[in-house]
Amino acid sequence: MKTPAPMTRRQCLALGSAAWLALGLSACALPKPYAPLQEGVWRGRMALHTEEEPPQSHVATFELRGHAQAGALDVFTPLGSILARLHWDARQAVLETGSETHTGQTLDELAQRIFGAPIPIAALFAWLSGRAQPEPGWLVDLSRYDQGRIFAVRQQPLPRATLRVILQSDAV
Repeated sequence: MKTPAPMTRRQCLALGSAAWLALGLSACALPKPYAPLQEGVWRGRMALHTEEEPPQSHVATFELRGHAQAGALDVFTPLGSILARLHWDARQAVLETGSETHTGQTLDELAQRIFGAPIPIAALFAWLSGRAQPEPGWLVDLSRYDQGRIFAVRQQPLPRATLRVILQSDAV
């Protein structure tokens, strides 16, 4: 049996360089932790699926600013134009969709006009901040929040609904 020849200095350098390159590339592949764009502003994609007959699904890009007492939610079409704009303060909530304007209803009811099912906007602010604030009828899963992902299920009232949010991050 033939004994392998010892590696030359050039082979050792090439192997070492390849190992460092592989290590560097693998570090780039690691997911970056989610970091908000700025305090009080969230952007991303939202998908709401309701288990009614027939099942309904709504997917949109969004930008949410402010807090539960005063803020704005812009919802965009897949092509980037504004589908709906919801803004509120202590006095009133206003939903603008194209040429229609709706006022005087709760945030959740106005969100239902956009997404086809109520979304708990006050709890959503907490969830987007990484806090699992309880909301009657909803269960929230923030186990992937560090990846900018939120999952929530509305069990009551029926029909059951699932909400998925993927947040845009400023982590580089």
